[in-house]
Amino acid sequence: MRGIVSAAAYLPRGTVDGRRTAGSDEDGFTLGATALERLRDANGGSPAVARIQLVGDLPTTAEADLPRVLGASVLVERFRGGAAGFSEAMESALDAARGPDAAVVVAVDLPSRGVRSTGAPPAPDPDSGIALLVGEGATVDAKALREQVSPDAAFATAAVFRVARAHVAAEPSVWVGDWDPTVGGAGPVTPPVSLPNEGPVSQGAYVPKARYLENLPSRWTFAAQKCPSCRTVTFPARGRCRQCGNQVGLETIRLPRDGGEVVASTVIGKGGQPTEFDAQVESSGPYGVVLVELAPGIRVTLQVADAEPGALRIGSRVATRLRRLYPMEGEWRYGRKAVPLG
Repeated sequence: MRGIVSAAAYLPRGTVDGRRTAGSDEDGFTLGATALERLRDANGGSPAVARIQLVGDLPTTAEADLPRVLGASVLVERFRGGAAGFSEAMESALDAARGPDAAVVVAVDLPSRGVRSTGAPPAPDPDSGIALLVGEGATVDAKALREQVSPDAAFATAAVFRVARAHVAAEPSVWVGDWDPTVGGAGPVTPPVSLPNEGPVSQGAYVPKARYLENLPSRWTFAAQKCPSCRTVTFPARGRCRQCGNQVGLETIRLPRDGGEVVASTVIGKGGQPTEFDAQVESSGPYGVVLVELAPGIRVTLQVADAEPGALRIGSRVATRLRRLYPMEGEWRYGRKAVPLG
């Protein structure tokens, strides 16, 4: 049967008035990217995806950025938001998912930044992201799911959450992630930071766009390189072994994104931040920074999210999530941040 092979969801940790709400460093891209990462992990790595269908409030860079999350070049199609767009995206995915190729539908909803759905349930709709792998060998009929989505609903994910709750007990391998939007989060979150309308500005941590894109595999997926001569792992990947200098036959590997150990921790107070983070500090106050050991001898410095400054201490185990870092050259730059594990 051709339909849904696997489905993943992501809900932000923060809450406002009992509703899961994206933080100041989250947007449609980070919600969808995290759901997509969970989907990839559930399927043992990137499946042979023919295309990605986008539904909802995703930034203009999503067509280029979401394939980078998969680490593959795939066709991307964008559909209108809401249940009508979701239905169209599912129909297109079913047409595309033939033979060994699969398609992924990524849908995000940000009710706090849009119109509430007609006939919304008593529990407020959460900010959420879902990713559905559509292909052969499915256990959930995609057409049946599509039929349960009211075509005039303002949001796409709510109906999928309802379908998930009907399936999750019987098919736990299909539904991965946060499928219960009523679960309490970490507490109130700060409002989103607006993207300033400005051109290129060279600031304290200025990174040219070309260099930023070149480093995305290492910064977004923790891609590293293992030397065939001395077996040293180089991170970030540089095309050259950091130990022996070899440049031939380097093997690309991915370091674990979750489970790293904090080996150093600090808090950056107002006035100590690079100017790229001025808006964040003005909005949210001081922020935490940790040095995390991803694997023996491999460490990375990460800003902390979803936790009070200083809450992550030496010895803490952390997960990482793609989040907004700062605006530069008229668009958001993204990278991984450390969040509490679990």
